[in-house]
Amino acid sequence: MPRGFNVGADVLTRTADGVDLNLIWNEFNDALTAWNAGRSAVAALFSFPTVDSFVQYAVGEGDLELELASEFGVPTSGRAEPDYARMGFPLDWYDKAKRYTRKFLRDATAEQVRAQHAAFLEADNKLVFRSVMKALTTKTASGSRSINENGVEIFDLWDGTDSVAPPSFGGKTFTNSHSHYLVSGAATIDGGDLKALIDTIQEHGFGSRGSNEQIVIMVHPTQGDVIKTFRRDPENAAVDPFDFIPAVNAPAYLTDQAIVGDKAPASFNSLALIGSYGDAWIHENYLIPQGYAIALATAGPNAGRNPVAFRQHPQAENQGFRLLPGHERYPLLDSVYERGFGVGVRHRSAAAVMQIKASGSYDNPTWP
Repeated sequence: MPRGFNVGADVLTRTADGVDLNLIWNEFNDALTAWNAGRSAVAALFSFPTVDSFVQYAVGEGDLELELASEFGVPTSGRAEPDYARMGFPLDWYDKAKRYTRKFLRDATAEQVRAQHAAFLEADNKLVFRSVMKALTTKTASGSRSINENGVEIFDLWDGTDSVAPPSFGGKTFTNSHSHYLVSGAATIDGGDLKALIDTIQEHGFGSRGSNEQIVIMVHPTQGDVIKTFRRDPENAAVDPFDFIPAVNAPAYLTDQAIVGDKAPASFNSLALIGSYGDAWIHENYLIPQGYAIALATAGPNAGRNPVAFRQHPQAENQGFRLLPGHERYPLLDSVYERGFGVGVRHRSAAAVMQIKASGSYDNPTWP
């Protein structure tokens, strides 16, 4: 056989156990379609999708008031005249190539190749989770905030450094020093800390009863173990205002008291729950940094009242976690995984974060 020529026998088409490489490619793309349709529980529950680089929001409130009517007079006209500002959302691109050598594919089984794909799915899941959490928990003072590609400022929750105050709600007004980044004032979490997080959200009209929204508090299991011991103390309601009530799937336990009201479900849109405290459901997760409690009001997966916007490219073919082909005939051989998205706070009142420490100012957590 002449040297330097590629022949049909050189073409690697199957794994060691006989599975066609192009079938695996199609399988991976089908899996990505399902993956993108059901984004991680955290991303879906606490964000909503958008393709816009910014939104306009009202700053302040109009002074419109009705007048006492007269029998023959003509009513004066009026209109609300709030000021408007812009709130930006970022868009960044992330990618990673997966290159298989001919030797690997020659000796690997289809399951070994699938394991590589699963690792990339998990990497995407961690990236999205970390991005959502960082957007919520990173305090960025006015004047030092990032801007997106259109020069529009990307906001955090209310941080007490703005020139404007949160809008009033239900007769309650706020000052421009109002912050949703709190410090507990003690080295150990207590019931009063959880109530403070709940109140900080509900006083703005988010997560209140009858609103069809639910407050979820996320903690590390170290804090979760402490929360499970909380019992209402009428003598010290500031520290222990409620009982912790285990979720419906909790292990059996003995009690001489009756539960009034409903228990929290075992899960909420695939987000596992350990129980409830007051108006909040509690979720514990090892990915939450120790010493922090993160409270959010959610109206359900992808609802417009959720705290953060999950921005993607306007063109549908450039959305989601994608697998781009490499080799023309056998795209799996040199493929690239790609995700383009950005997360920015949209409703600054719909979440609150507390650092559990005795004193000092709020420190931004480090996310793995």
